[in-house]
Amino acid sequence: MKRCISSQELLWCYSCLFPSNIMVITLGVSAMIWCILPFHPVHATIQCTHSNETTSPITNLTVNLKKLELTWDSSLNFTKYQCTLKTKNSSVEKKENKKNCIFSRKPIHEGAIFRVEGNYDMVSYSSECTFIPEGLSGTSVENFACVIYNVSFMNCTWTPGRNTPEDTQYFLYQKFSKEGERQCQHYIKDAHGRHTGCRFQDVVIKDNNVVYFLVNGSSKESKIQFYDEYITLYEIELLTTPTNITVNCEEPPRCIVEWEPPRRSQRKGNQCFQYNIDIQRKTAMADPAERRDDSPTIVNENTYRFENFNAKKKHFLKIRARGYNCPISENWGEWSETIEFGNEESVSLTIIVLIFILGTVTVALLVLLLSKRYCKMRSFFPPIPQPKNKFSEPAAIDSKIQREFETSLIKYETEEVITTVEEISPFPKAN
Repeated sequence: MKRCISSQELLWCYSCLFPSNIMVITLGVSAMIWCILPFHPVHATIQCTHSNETTSPITNLTVNLKKLELTWDSSLNFTKYQCTLKTKNSSVEKKENKKNCIFSRKPIHEGAIFRVEGNYDMVSYSSECTFIPEGLSGTSVENFACVIYNVSFMNCTWTPGRNTPEDTQYFLYQKFSKEGERQCQHYIKDAHGRHTGCRFQDVVIKDNNVVYFLVNGSSKESKIQFYDEYITLYEIELLTTPTNITVNCEEPPRCIVEWEPPRRSQRKGNQCFQYNIDIQRKTAMADPAERRDDSPTIVNENTYRFENFNAKKKHFLKIRARGYNCPISENWGEWSETIEFGNEESVSLTIIVLIFILGTVTVALLVLLLSKRYCKMRSFFPPIPQPKNKFSEPAAIDSKIQREFETSLIKYETEEVITTVEEISPFPKAN
C-alpha cells in the first residue's frame, strides 16, 4: 500500500527538522513519504515488517526521529526488550524493561533500521522498520565540514555529489537543541552560482550543545538525496591565540613567560587549557637545519620558566592552546604572533676598526707589490720601437698633407716676385 502524506500529516519525518508529532507505522506496510521543507522536498521510504509468519505480539511500532525514540505495544508480558538502531557505519543496542527506548543522535541519510526484539517462553519475537532515503545515488553533498573561528563565526562547506545534475541547487538548514530550525542566510557560491557553503555569525558555544544540520537539494532532472549530521559545537572550534603574552628576563639565564587564555564565547578557567610553547634562537629561525630537535613544550598553566636564555642571542616565541579536561576542542588552535626578546650578539667597535685598518694595509701592500713588479718588468724588457704604419692612420696623414699643401699654395700666391734686369753694353766705353 502506498500513499502520499503531507507535511502536516507526516510531522514525525526525520528530514522535517524534528516536528513534534509522531507517525505510527503499521507493521507489514510500506509507505512512500516526503516532507515539504521551505522551498524543497525530501523523499524517503519506510518499510516495516515482523519476524514471524504469524502476527508479532509487538505492535504499533512508532519512531520519533526528533529524539530517535522507539515506542511500541505488546500483547505479551515481556520482561525485557532489546532495541537496535543500525546505520551503515554503526550499530547501537540497548536493553529496556519498558516499552520505549531512546538512542543517542545518529545521522540516517544513508538509511537506518529500527528493531525491537523480545523473548517469551523461549520464543523470540521482533519487529523492525527500515528508513530508506530516495534519490539518485551520489547526489547528496560530500565532504561536509564546519569550523568555528574568531569566537563567534562559523563556516560550513561541502562539495556537490559526484552524480549531481548541473541544475542542482543545495540548501542548508540547522537546528539547535532548544531552538527552531533556520535556513542559511549567507551562502557561499561557486563559479556556477551553486551553493557550496554557508557563513554563520553570532554563534554561541554552550558546553555540550549539539546542532543538527541538514542539506537537501532540488533538480528538474532527478531526486536529490539529502545529507544530515549532528555536530557538537565545541569540537569544531578553532581556538584563538593566547592573549597578553609577556616575557620578563630580569634574572638571566631565566625568563618568565606569562599569558592569558584564548577568547571564547563562554569563558573557562586556566585549568581547561593546555599550551604549546615554541622558542627558537635567531640562527635557528634563519637556518631550519639548526632548529632544536626537542619535543614540544606543553604546559597546563598560563606561565612558563625559560631556563636556557642567552642574553647575547635574540629569541623568538609563539604559543598556541587546546582544550584539556573540559568541553573545549582538543585540536591545537592558532599560533600567536611571534614575540622577540633578547639582544643581538654585538661585535666590539675596536675589533671592527682593527679589521678595517688591517684590510686597508693589506690592499695597499698588494698594490705596491704589483707596481714594483710591473716597473721591474719594464726595465728588464724595454719596449721595442716599431716602424710607423702609415696605412694604419690614413685619414690623419692625408689631412696633414692637405694642410701643408694649402699653406704653401697661399704663400706662393701672395709672395711678390721682383726681377732686376741689368743692361750690359756690348762694347766697352772709350776713354
